[in-house]
Amino acid sequence: MDRFTERLRSSLRDSSVTKKIYAVTLAATLVVLVLAVKGPEQKGKYILAEDGRVKGIVRNSLSGSEIYDLKLSIQEGGEIIEREVSLSMQAVKTEGKEDAAETDEELDRRAELDSEIDIMLREIENSGSKRIDLPQKLDNGTALRWSMLKRGNKAALIMIPLMYIILIVIIIKSGMGSEEKDEEKIRKEILRGLPRFCNQLFLMMNAGMILSDSFEMICGSYKAFGKGGLSDFERELISICDENLDHRVSTASVLSEYASRHNVKEMIRIAAILTENEKRGSGVVENLSRESKYLWDDRKIRARECGKLIDTKMSYPLSMLLILLIIITISPALLGM
Repeated sequence: MDRFTERLRSSLRDSSVTKKIYAVTLAATLVVLVLAVKGPEQKGKYILAEDGRVKGIVRNSLSGSEIYDLKLSIQEGGEIIEREVSLSMQAVKTEGKEDAAETDEELDRRAELDSEIDIMLREIENSGSKRIDLPQKLDNGTALRWSMLKRGNKAALIMIPLMYIILIVIIIKSGMGSEEKDEEKIRKEILRGLPRFCNQLFLMMNAGMILSDSFEMICGSYKAFGKGGLSDFERELISICDENLDHRVSTASVLSEYASRHNVKEMIRIAAILTENEKRGSGVVENLSRESKYLWDDRKIRARECGKLIDTKMSYPLSMLLILLIIITISPALLGM
């Protein structure tokens, strides 16, 4: 628990993490403000009767489209039919009126009522008047009752806080794992560059050079390429060499300390071989030759594994695109709830 708390505090102290949290918080706040200020889409007002029924609509403007949500109740005999309608009042244009569709005599009573309602709604939506009196009866004498319908944007109120919490958790988690990712990256750089370093060390010491001179020559060859073309492992070896130019500490001890700091067992084995050679004068050339062969074989195996992981890594962005497609598809339905 203490380790988790310390990692959490370290993540929150990271400036990049806090910037991301501030950005997500600002975006969520802006979305909430837009939804709060925008409110319902209709811009005009309703004309209400004494009993609360809606008798008509007064549009705010004829130059733009407006939407009015209503509930229509139809009483025919002892049955009450209710229907939610959305009047999309279009901008006034000088166009001819469309011919009303004829009702099919073979339709049942419900279908016939729906057809008449659709015709009535189309005539209302195409009306060029600023004040619209809603009809109280159909052509066949069926009574109509209009009332206001309030659509609450419940889906948005649930999805916005949920998405905000999920994004904050992802950002904090990514910040908590940044240190581990950096250490893993350095470890991979060491494993990638270690076979070459071990092979160079083996060749020079096999030619009769001592460890310190071999190490300085290897680091000098790295410097000749320039820092831009070097890996992190090679740059750290150059830094170690520059700090130990006076040879106050043996090269084997410096390499052993570096290997222990990054906890790379392959590097620890090579440092142990070099330390053993300093103390007892053991056959360092044979041991380095064996380690070099092992490291190159291990690097080939890792390269093949990385090639196989490419297909697996592609599944993550593809799944994210699929989730995004699903959200885009179902969002209109959720927002209309």
